[in-house]
Amino acid sequence: MKQLKYFYLIILAAITTSCQKVLDTNPTDFIDPKAFYKTPEQLQSALNGVYNALGTIEVYGNNYLYMFTTNTDESYGKTVELTTTYQYDAADAKNELFWKGLYTGIQRANLLLSKVDDVEMDQTAKNVIKGQALFLRGFQYFMLVSNYGDVPLILTPTASVTEVNIARTPMREVYAQITKDMIDAESLLQTQTATALGMGGKVTRTAVQGMLARVYLYMAGFPLNDTEKYKDALFWADKVVHPTGNAPEHALNPDYRDIFLKYAKEQYDVKESMWELEFWGNNTGGVNFGNTYTGRFCGITCNDANKGFSSGSVNATRKLYNSYQLNPLSTATPNKASFDWRRDWNCANYTWGSGATAVKTNVTNTWLMNAGKWRREYEIVEPKDKNYTSQNFAFLRYSDVLLMLAEAENEVNGPANAYQYVNMVRKRAYGILYGNVVKHIAVTKGGTGYTSVPTVTITGGGGSGATAEATISAGVVTGIIITSPGTLTASGPYYTTAPTITITGGGGSGATATATITQSTDADLSTLEISSKTKLLDAIKEERSRELCFEGLRRNDLIRWGKFVADMKAFLTYANGNAGTATNITTAATKVSSRNIFMPIPIHDIQLNNLLVQNPGY
Repeated sequence: MKQLKYFYLIILAAITTSCQKVLDTNPTDFIDPKAFYKTPEQLQSALNGVYNALGTIEVYGNNYLYMFTTNTDESYGKTVELTTTYQYDAADAKNELFWKGLYTGIQRANLLLSKVDDVEMDQTAKNVIKGQALFLRGFQYFMLVSNYGDVPLILTPTASVTEVNIARTPMREVYAQITKDMIDAESLLQTQTATALGMGGKVTRTAVQGMLARVYLYMAGFPLNDTEKYKDALFWADKVVHPTGNAPEHALNPDYRDIFLKYAKEQYDVKESMWELEFWGNNTGGVNFGNTYTGRFCGITCNDANKGFSSGSVNATRKLYNSYQLNPLSTATPNKASFDWRRDWNCANYTWGSGATAVKTNVTNTWLMNAGKWRREYEIVEPKDKNYTSQNFAFLRYSDVLLMLAEAENEVNGPANAYQYVNMVRKRAYGILYGNVVKHIAVTKGGTGYTSVPTVTITGGGGSGATAEATISAGVVTGIIITSPGTLTASGPYYTTAPTITITGGGGSGATATATITQSTDADLSTLEISSKTKLLDAIKEERSRELCFEGLRRNDLIRWGKFVADMKAFLTYANGNAGTATNITTAATKVSSRNIFMPIPIHDIQLNNLLVQNPGY
């Protein structure tokens, strides 16, 4: 995003890792840490370098999301490279770079934390820098421990290339340090609020609180199974949703689609998108802080550079597509419409084709629908680079916090108060968070003589913004498909009564239709789904996939619930019976075993570090 241009301009001088001098001459392109961390500006530059480590291709710029989170029950990789996801071994280059990338960020954080207290500056400003560095160190250790298990815990700068023999620290101790870092960070970031900052690219107090809820949920689940930590997860998630003495800073964007349109349009929405990884640039003049995941690999297939190139390498699964509630009265074929507006955004029902000029082509096979969450056609940065996009990637959204709050509340106190938070997420998904919208339009008379598609006009009912398209066959209007249910904003206006439907043009006459509008309870979980702790947890598991698909959370969610291997085997059975004509759907899933709960320790590091022990199965 645009603010990143200023956020990263001077990081390169600050991110050099400390090491012993091995040459007698002083290199001119090296900044000695002893001479660098002296001013507030230098501290900020060093902090930018810690942030930057997360956005590299080795970490969230591509490798982690693309290679290690793609193949689950909600998505699969189309390319041969992605079909080998669960076959990676200790020599895998992307795995090694991911590991190194995280430890690079940790080293940068350790350097900054070792120097920050020595700098004379405003104490509040110093607290904000220190708090961010602590959180970022904790977050990168969270990425390590949740993907590798026991890992070396290094809390001071590595000052020598000989300091390589460091044993793996037990997971429980690593998690203890993570929570300490993050809790300390939360206390230091009292003035760094989302409202005051106005942008999502830096860590704020509530972002720390929300991430602490996630960390504690991981600790409560497999493999630690420390169920007392559900109480801590509840505490921190509740602080975001119900802050003591302050108005809540966060709220759901009433339009699910708008969340991702804002990323493409370089706009911030700090109420919904609580912490996001900043990307910027289109490689003009060789300057680029873009990424290759959002929209480029994980996007809608397109070979037209003007529209926005995407390899469309990640597809949604039919299981995900079918998990969204259908409109049983829908006349759309072959796929009925859904009441849940997330479905047709997340599971793209079109591509732009493989030609040099984009041609929109409908996709009806639900195994062949690209992951459509990030759409390059809406990007405003021009010219669009083929390999990089500037779309930000959300680490934490408010809907995730609501679902975590529901899960923790359910585990601690049961479903009575927990399900309301799931319903909030679902109401937004159905477009009824703040009022009612057009739910269905039924053709009452098909008319005659239609030679082209007539125009459908929706008026009255107290609302606005609803649009629809007619379908015809043999001169008769056969159905009406809602393309927008209404104006999805906090203030509306929303529909209070059914609007009037008028059908004109198309060379025919006599077609009529009637509309129905939603009710406030249409999106609510069923009585059965909230009848017990187990039933509600099952509902939350599915809701997280519908809401957060492709955002890099599903694999670790399945692991912490203790069902990763079983779920992937069940998905394999499902896919084998429902594969249709698609390919590569089951290739990765056939290789899943218990070893894939953790990734392998890179062989290069094992060879350098005599105290490192490999994970089982590698």
